[in-house]
Amino acid sequence: MILKKRYFEYFIHGLIWITGLIIVLYNVKTIGLLKESMGSYTLAVVIGTLFNLILFYLVSLYLIPRFNLSESRGKLISFLIIFTVGLSAIESLIDYYLMPVIYSSEEEPYMSQLIVILVFHVFILALALAYGFTREWIRKDKNQQELKSEKLSAELNYLKAQVNPHSLFNMLNMAFASATKNGDEYTANLIEMISSQLRYMLYESNFEKVSVQKEIDHINSFIEIQKLRISDDMPVKINYRTEGDFSTNSVAPLLLIPFIENAFKHGLHYNANTNIDIQISCQNQQLELKVSNPINQKQVSVNNQSSGIGLENVKKRLELIYPNKYTLQVNEEPDIYSIYLNLNLN
Repeated sequence: MILKKRYFEYFIHGLIWITGLIIVLYNVKTIGLLKESMGSYTLAVVIGTLFNLILFYLVSLYLIPRFNLSESRGKLISFLIIFTVGLSAIESLIDYYLMPVIYSSEEEPYMSQLIVILVFHVFILALALAYGFTREWIRKDKNQQELKSEKLSAELNYLKAQVNPHSLFNMLNMAFASATKNGDEYTANLIEMISSQLRYMLYESNFEKVSVQKEIDHINSFIEIQKLRISDDMPVKINYRTEGDFSTNSVAPLLLIPFIENAFKHGLHYNANTNIDIQISCQNQQLELKVSNPINQKQVSVNNQSSGIGLENVKKRLELIYPNKYTLQVNEEPDIYSIYLNLNLN
């Protein structure tokens, strides 16, 4: 369906440009000093159309999607002025030196040609800006709709799973009180951490952004729960480090945890030496996550770590929430699986 829409868009563009080319060719006798008696004027019109194509598509499809108007409006305007004038000057030079040789012995003043071409290019530029900004607005609106749909789907899934969260938390509180009363500190701590995990997933995930510190606290709690699975005699080592300022920045909730869950799911081997490394840093509004874990060769053919549903959902969320503002690198070596994520939180 998307491919059909794209081909239809290409078809409409081609139809418009070809129609415009035919109209100009038909009426070119009234434009400038080109004389049909001196030969075909098709080349001149084709060259002019090529310059128009360059201006239109470079501005609408390349420049506009890459400029953040709230930060780079001045740069965009300056570049458009310089680029349009420069392109007009080049086309005018071609018309001034080449076209009279081919078509006419009469010479039109260079500045006269430049002004005519510049006016026409300004018109093309206006069309390019209108098309480019409209296209970008539609793309962003589509992303917002997809994001809302993803969020609604996630909320529905949570509703299916939670049934009645208030009753669930009441039961957890009762279990915590019972464990504390009986002196079972291990169970009490576990219940408290599980309750914290559920509360974060059920309530904080409803916000578009949360403090990075809250996301870190959620990760801390998850790792502590995983550590409870590991006894002192197991050859398992978890290296977890955080650094930077987490309190003044915000991030989409539950964005980092799938990578860490993935590391424990696939990298925790109780009967072999296991090192799970997790590093999280936040400096200058750049959030970095590095995770590496060993690969269990017995599970490689059964369950590919890179193809999990959770990771695919995270990649989709990254593309929707942080387009052109993130870097995700996944490396799968014979014995080590690692990911690197960099997020621009600005």
